[in-house]
Amino acid sequence: MAGAFVSSEVLVVTALVGPLVGLPWWQGFRAYAYPDQLTYASIATNWARGDMRFVEPFTQTGTSHYPSLWYQLMGLLARVSGLPVYTWWTLMGLVAVSAAVLACGWLALRMSGRAWAPILPALAIYTGVLAAETTGTWFVELLNHARLWGPLASFFALNSEVAGVCLVVIAMVLILATDPQNGGGYRPWLVVVAAAILGLTANVHTYAFFAGAILALAFAASLAISRSRSVPLMGTTIGLLIVALVLGPTVARIFGPLPVFTLVLLAFTPAALTLARGNVRMATAVAVAYALCAAPQLVRTAIGLTQGDPFLTFRQVSSRGLGVAIPSGLLAALPLLLLGAVCVVALWGRRQHSKNALLVALTVGAILMSQNDRWGFNQEPYRFWIIFTTLSGLLMAPVLAWAFTQRARLEGHRQFALTALVALGMVLWVFSLIDTAGFWHHARVQGVFSMEDARAQATREVLAGKEGLVVTSACLEPQVLKVITGAQVAHYNRGLAWPENVKELYRFLEPRDRAAEDPDQLQRAGVSWVLTDSSCRSEWRLDGDRRLAAATTATYPRDGGEATITLWRVQPE
Repeated sequence: MAGAFVSSEVLVVTALVGPLVGLPWWQGFRAYAYPDQLTYASIATNWARGDMRFVEPFTQTGTSHYPSLWYQLMGLLARVSGLPVYTWWTLMGLVAVSAAVLACGWLALRMSGRAWAPILPALAIYTGVLAAETTGTWFVELLNHARLWGPLASFFALNSEVAGVCLVVIAMVLILATDPQNGGGYRPWLVVVAAAILGLTANVHTYAFFAGAILALAFAASLAISRSRSVPLMGTTIGLLIVALVLGPTVARIFGPLPVFTLVLLAFTPAALTLARGNVRMATAVAVAYALCAAPQLVRTAIGLTQGDPFLTFRQVSSRGLGVAIPSGLLAALPLLLLGAVCVVALWGRRQHSKNALLVALTVGAILMSQNDRWGFNQEPYRFWIIFTTLSGLLMAPVLAWAFTQRARLEGHRQFALTALVALGMVLWVFSLIDTAGFWHHARVQGVFSMEDARAQATREVLAGKEGLVVTSACLEPQVLKVITGAQVAHYNRGLAWPENVKELYRFLEPRDRAAEDPDQLQRAGVSWVLTDSSCRSEWRLDGDRRLAAATTATYPRDGGEATITLWRVQPE
């Protein structure tokens, strides 16, 4: 039994660290999907340096409504411990994924009583999307920048989305653990803890919060219907859901996407509330715990929306053309669908209410959220496909472990169907590992940004004690500059937060505009400093204009010689 848990953790660490073995992963930042990840790390960097305001993290101006609790905690830990942000990024991410996998493994052991059961959730992380067999790569290409990939490609980033998804998994495990049919006694206080965790995700990651909300409510509604076997209750729930989906596009045009999502949640509420009959105190505790933990982020966002914050307005309508075609989504999820069918065969006709409700909730949540562009919500449907397949893989693992133990109790064609589905599902799962191998290679090629090399040290040296906006060298990513120095950088991420002078700084998002060579543009944007590196062939050319003056330099060894970092002062008019 202990060996299964140890093996599970070995599989987790291998998945999340293995591609970088032999690289300086402990002294740098993984370069996989780095523009967004380093943007998030800049939030932690500011907090580590004592700036704990809710501002755009690069320029440290404007207002940020992004749910940043995970990165704020990371920054505080870095500040207290003295360890760099990139170290805490790895440590906290590994802890989050490990906790979710261990929680599912514990539940799998309780449900099945089999010592090998805790390994299944760890194996779920390796599931691919059959892309190698259909597209020749490790992901499924959709329209615009939308892609579908397996859990490992999401978990490897170790960002707040990973943390949010793991929190949802842990919360659902706690809820399932209160059912005596799942191997334990009834402990209602676990539901209150789970509600608090689900509420907390609002402060960690928005999409994980949305996914957790619809999953929990759909589960509660399905559980109520399963226990009561009430056809009117089921009909009412389905009817309300249809009305919400039909009205969704119209409501979205008038009021925006968030009211549409609320309508869908309300469709599940009447059925979910029937669980509160006879235990109003318990239901009240659950609602209060959820509301209190979600309130900080929800209140901040509501205030921003009522004040017409331009970034929030932009963010709500910036998800065009990111839908998931149904054939592509089904094919990519086929390994999970077949293993889910194993659970259905084992559960058919059995009064295992919470297990049935979980499968229904995962299915309904996945369909609704991966197709949310069709009913007015329209918030990156492909991202929700990825989130729900990840949730399904982890949360279905305990039910799958239980299903494997039921074969001897089945008769005739059901036993044959279970065996055939298990065999076919395992074959497809093994084939999907080709995607995992492809991602492994991709992550290794992406490598690691060194945060402690000689160039980083020289950059820190020239910027020490300087205040004001900095334009980075043409050969140094502005996101890297922010994390290694903590300076105010003339950069921002359009999808996270906007600075005060967003229009003037827009040109600096594209280095090919070569805005750093235009002193007028630098002055209009409020830039105080420009960095150059003599080893950079495409570097800015700043000599010859008295509005730019070399302020300080630092040398560092490179290719058997030396290179020079120069800091240029932008002279005020």
